[in-house]
Amino acid sequence: MALNQVLRDLAPAQIPRASWLQVPSKTVLSTHSKTRKYINVTNRKEEGQGRLLAEMLSPSNQLAPPILSIAIRIYNTEYLTLPHSSLERSPKIDAHSQPTKTIMKRAALLLALSTKTAVSFSPGVANRAIHILEEASSQNIPVDAALRRYAKYQERSYVKSEEYKSISDILRNIAISQYRVDWQLREAGVECSPETRVAFLKKGDPLECRGMDLQTTLECPDWAWTGLKEAFPDEEDLSKELRALMQPAPLDLRVNTLKCEERIDALREIINAGYDATSTPWSPIGIRLEERTALGRIPGLLDGIVEPQDEGSQLVASLLEAQPGETVADYCAGSGGKTLQIAASMKNKGRLYSMDVSEDRLERGKPRCKKAGVSNVQRQVVQEDMTRKDKWLKRRKGTFDRVLVDAPCSGVGSWRRKPDARRTWGTFDNGFDDGIDRLANLLPLQQQILQRASRLVKVGGRLVYVTCSLLPQENEKQIIQFLESDVGAEWKVESPPSDFAIPFEVVDGQFLRLTPAQHNTDGFFAAVLTKHG
Repeated sequence: MALNQVLRDLAPAQIPRASWLQVPSKTVLSTHSKTRKYINVTNRKEEGQGRLLAEMLSPSNQLAPPILSIAIRIYNTEYLTLPHSSLERSPKIDAHSQPTKTIMKRAALLLALSTKTAVSFSPGVANRAIHILEEASSQNIPVDAALRRYAKYQERSYVKSEEYKSISDILRNIAISQYRVDWQLREAGVECSPETRVAFLKKGDPLECRGMDLQTTLECPDWAWTGLKEAFPDEEDLSKELRALMQPAPLDLRVNTLKCEERIDALREIINAGYDATSTPWSPIGIRLEERTALGRIPGLLDGIVEPQDEGSQLVASLLEAQPGETVADYCAGSGGKTLQIAASMKNKGRLYSMDVSEDRLERGKPRCKKAGVSNVQRQVVQEDMTRKDKWLKRRKGTFDRVLVDAPCSGVGSWRRKPDARRTWGTFDNGFDDGIDRLANLLPLQQQILQRASRLVKVGGRLVYVTCSLLPQENEKQIIQFLESDVGAEWKVESPPSDFAIPFEVVDGQFLRLTPAQHNTDGFFAAVLTKHG
């Protein structure tokens, strides 16, 4: 592998690009006639760093015999402690400095990744994936957000579709296996870091081994483990569900009935464009593409004929059964994915309020409504502080026919789409030490939202409570607590619609739970309640 290629791979991650690429002079870094390497340097320190790289990447490696061995051992995850004595012979290298250690570890990894192993990806792709993992960790942001940021702000020359996909695949594979990989690295006495995780993935060793506990094997964080065991007390069912949450989700679309009355018409256009598409098995307005693709290329998407929406999301929104001419609220609407579906079921007739505590999220729903041909939506920012009264809500008490409460939740059911949320969800919001702390603070908020939204509904009206979680404390336990409260005394659980495709099975058939293992949807919970006065 050419040295200049290695330097191009290294530069974005650790070293300012300009310092590697300035060209005041050329310095010979190796005097061996068969292994002569050149690098442009601007000062003595960079010459020393460059010499180290050149020696490591020398084909015969005769200048520094221990270096290749170190690289191989790092790659084999035997150890990451650098034997300084083998480096101190070179007077121009500060073997104890952190930059030298970092560069050596990274270069050793790149050297190892240039060899043929079980999993194939280039050293440059691996290095960029490592950089993105480091960025996500240091900035406390999701990995997919760090990937988008990197693609936006770094040089565009490498961001080709196939390379972007390779980087994305590495990041996803690490996200769905990190608990298992880290367990094996710790057992081997090796530091857990982006470098070692990528190296382990490159080797292609089995992720699971004897002695690994079930929680680690199933890639489950501490904060969700107790609740998931309660939801699925049978160990075999628990294993099936958590392994299903490790699989990539298909791409589901919802047909917008305001622009296309028959699903078959939209499906035919997509199939004719060469996509492997089918009707969703449960939702009558859904289309499924088994392989994810660029959304803008899908026929009908840019025209608002189809909209990306998981089949499970379509099903729980349909439980509201909003009718034309009614007054309906989508509480906690966000950018309005379910709002669009509700508007279509109302045929743009009646009043539909899209509510959220964030004005920015509501504003992002405007262009979506325009594209979908939705004209009956009004946006309303509601009070975020539950200790304060919301005058707008108070004036409309008991005036709504139907209210959908899509409550903020832990998002356990969406792990297929956000695999790194297992580790990062608990610390994304400031003020929380971990997922256990954040979940404990979230549960009272869910109950407060449910009670506040319920006051909007008139006698005989319907409320549908939804989460994309599988944890009982966010789902059926919230409904039971609500029904036992003073506010919930005038409410009762309603039977599912007679034509609903999936039976309600939670708590003696009172509530709906969708799971990836049973229904191939994201994980969802739904409860249908009626106000009897």
